[in-house]
Amino acid sequence: MCWWGGGGGSRFPRMAPKRTVLHGDLTPVRRTLRIELKRTSDGRPSLACVRVDGTRTWARVHPFLPTHDLTHCAVESVLGVDDAFFGLIAQGWDIDDFASAGVVKRLPAAALCVEQVVGHIERAIAVDAEALAEALALEAARTGRAPCQAVRDDQLAAIGRLQGALLEAWRATPPGETLRITFPVAPPPP
Repeated sequence: MCWWGGGGGSRFPRMAPKRTVLHGDLTPVRRTLRIELKRTSDGRPSLACVRVDGTRTWARVHPFLPTHDLTHCAVESVLGVDDAFFGLIAQGWDIDDFASAGVVKRLPAAALCVEQVVGHIERAIAVDAEALAEALALEAARTGRAPCQAVRDDQLAAIGRLQGALLEAWRATPPGETLRITFPVAPPPP
């Protein structure tokens, strides 16, 4: 079960039919994805995602987006969410699908919750679990959507550590080079 306790949302027809891969012992394993963020010489980075089956999706992105995407990586990894940005790409969505008309209506509830958490972290509203819970409750009341499950203090701390490590790695990536990350990522120890 996902961290927010829900699911739902329409799916794109080309998405993989299952979000969990089962091995012989029937232990669920999260889908993995290789994230490649290239720092280009013209200042407009590119994001490529390579799925386990070798298929890929990529796009040139706004210079702001690598930090946003790395925050997504941290939140989705720590909370174990498979139905948000990187999890959906691992399932078969393309990066451009997220910019298509009406996409919000097709996104699973988890993707909307993760986007809210990411936004609150980026705007420094999520100073602790209580502040984040209040912000998520206000957002749910404003939008009429079901509230997202609260994020615990230890999860928020792990997200912060992982986000910091990912952003540091991105800042250290020189022009012309690529930062490669295997999603999901384990957070560094406290």
